[in-house]
Amino acid sequence: MVLHISSAVVLASIFLTIVYFIVQRAYPRPLPSIPYNRDAAKKLMGDLAELGERQENGESMRPWFLEQAQRHKSAITQIFLGPFSKPAVLISDYREVNDILSHRDAVDFKRGKKVDVFSGVLPHAHPAMETFDPRFKSSRDLVRDLMVPSFLNKVNAPHTYVVSRNLVELWRLKARIAKGRPFEASEDIVEFSFDSILSAAMGLGREGGDVQRQLTILSRMALVEHNEWDCALLDKPIVIPTAGRSVKLAALVVDEESLWKGFYMPWPRLYHRLNKLRPSVRNAGRTLRGYIESQITRAAPSLSEGSPPQSALEHVIQREIKAAAKAGRTPNLQDPRICDEIYGYLIAGHDTSTGSLTWLMRRLLSHAEEQAKIRRNLHETYSVARREKRLPTVEELTSKRAHYLDAFIEEVLRFNSPVVTIMVTTRRDTLVLGHPVPGDTQVFLNLTGPSLNMPSVHVDEMARSETARTYKPARQSWDGLDPGVFRPERWLAADDNGNVFFNASSGPTLAFSAGNRGCWGKRLGYLELRIVLSLLIWSFDFHLPEKLVSWEMYDSLVTAPKQCLICVTEVH
Repeated sequence: MVLHISSAVVLASIFLTIVYFIVQRAYPRPLPSIPYNRDAAKKLMGDLAELGERQENGESMRPWFLEQAQRHKSAITQIFLGPFSKPAVLISDYREVNDILSHRDAVDFKRGKKVDVFSGVLPHAHPAMETFDPRFKSSRDLVRDLMVPSFLNKVNAPHTYVVSRNLVELWRLKARIAKGRPFEASEDIVEFSFDSILSAAMGLGREGGDVQRQLTILSRMALVEHNEWDCALLDKPIVIPTAGRSVKLAALVVDEESLWKGFYMPWPRLYHRLNKLRPSVRNAGRTLRGYIESQITRAAPSLSEGSPPQSALEHVIQREIKAAAKAGRTPNLQDPRICDEIYGYLIAGHDTSTGSLTWLMRRLLSHAEEQAKIRRNLHETYSVARREKRLPTVEELTSKRAHYLDAFIEEVLRFNSPVVTIMVTTRRDTLVLGHPVPGDTQVFLNLTGPSLNMPSVHVDEMARSETARTYKPARQSWDGLDPGVFRPERWLAADDNGNVFFNASSGPTLAFSAGNRGCWGKRLGYLELRIVLSLLIWSFDFHLPEKLVSWEMYDSLVTAPKQCLICVTEVH
């Protein structure tokens, strides 16, 4: 009996010891010499406890990442993201982030978790591949020419212009219905961004796009109903009926959600396998892939006969047809890379465009004086259109740039980058700002914050890498130039004759990331924003009662305002 009790005690002791060591292993184990939150190191959930509180309060989590450098007075900090997780490193310094992205990618760093996340939705597209992956170059070469200025101006710009005019007409109708009251424009921006990227990618089809559909349906309703809508309270938002999202847009949003949730999962590939068991996810994939395949089938015959491409997809098809003819083989239009690259083109172009345009509208409303400056600059730049009392044409918008509009866009993106933080992984043991960081460590890189729209944190020059010291930028921060002040003029310069021009090199910016793996669609993004803002500001004056202005944000693939209430007055 005594022996039996003793055995039980021994077994219990062994079990409790094992449990104790497992629990201890679950707690954060800080890297030496890198600052961190002391309270978080004592919690099983680490920094996720503080982040979770923000989420429960309906706040965006991502600004927390921008606060850590000032909290610890260090451009490098470490954070703890849950039980059993290795410490992650957070960098808040323009020069170091730019160096890692531009000079140390595929050497000391890799995409890491990004590959796992994107592979679940776009396994054959270049975002799902490491730079050193043998497949990467050939996959990106398929879409290599889609971002050259000649293609953008000839093919993409006309599509974006048509969709932008649709948005102008939709807001003109809503302004007449609202009669001075604010209305929610967030969904209109979501639909505009989708129409713009879809039309550029492969055309809108017979439906004409989501914005056009909203305009058509609302026009019919407005003829009958708008006189009955209560417009008495000018500071109370009016709810204007909508037609709902198209099947294609709804499908794209499902896949965008799958992607951003994948970044929060410890095992993204397992998450995607389980997530694809959901009928909504399976249907979303079938919807968009089915549409891409139908457009390939439709376009192939005319392209084989030499017709010029009218979309990104048609350009890729034509490239494959020419390559096949040169090699003496049959074109492989079922190559999964074609479908996935165009699919990725849609996802990447939609969410970032939506976030950017929403932030631009928020800044237009909070800085009313900027609207007058931009409109005056537009009238000076496109004086013929002003004299003829019409909108500038797409040819005018692409042949000549309005410098103040460019400066305003750049300043908004400096202040409110829709992508706040990105993540890479160390490929091997390496040094970051003089601190040893083990291989396979997640490294978060802030694309805004200290040195960009906040004062920088001091970094010892000798702590920087050899490449960072070699490729030192002319201006490495906005220190001394009021980084926390919204001032588009910081992006303007004058030539020897006093002519003012937009200077993208005035100072640091990372809104579109940097290096070989920076935002591939950067030029398309700028083009779209210039066209739509030119037409909107030319046509309308935007305002909003101060009590309705909200800076609350949501997190998805991007970080953007939760709402976009606007009051619209036509400019005559």
